Amino acid sequence: MTNVIIALTASYSLVVALIVYLLLYTRIHWVMKFLATAATVAAIPLTYWGVGELRGLPSDGAIPPSFRMLWAQMIEPNTLQGEKGHVYLWLQTLDTEHYPVGPPRAFQLPYSEDLVMKVNEALAMISQGEQIQGTVDATEALPDVTAEELALEIEAETGEMRPGGATSVGERISNFDPSMLNFGTAAAPITPAKPD
Repeated sequence: MTNVIIALTASYSLVVALIVYLLLYTRIHWVMKFLATAATVAAIPLTYWGVGELRGLPSDGAIPPSFRMLWAQMIEPNTLQGEKGHVYLWLQTLDTEHYPVGPPRAFQLPYSEDLVMKVNEALAMISQGEQIQGTVDATEALPDVTAEELALEIEAETGEMRPGGATSVGERISNFDPSMLNFGTAAAPITPAKPD
């Protein structure tokens, strides 16, 4: 998703830069300048539509600290095709009083056996009719590393090349540790006290 957004933004910026150059620094006929400007204006709704279509794709950002899990799907890694596995979670963010905030959202996490075990247990509970609440406690899994060690680790990860020479630009580097994630039965929303 991130790659497509970056590509759309870069391509539209390039078109706008070329139009500005045509309008300001060339001596072409005014009809050509008008057509170029009209084409650029016509690209605005097309770009808006293209980005709008991406909104349904899963987020590769951080999952909310407190959420209700609605469902999940696990995609195992395929070493023959060089594809990394992913765990897709459909979550609804909860506020501090356990009320839903906004519409449900799909999230993408890197595949790991520990995460798959936790998610399968939560799916079994959902299948039995329970509502599942999840929490993320980032303090549990923070490693004791220095900034230099972390920078070297990130540099090593981004330095790896994919087949064809493409790097992993546009994919966020997430050091998600499954031990940060906990599932349990959803807590009831906190209701205000009734006046006497």
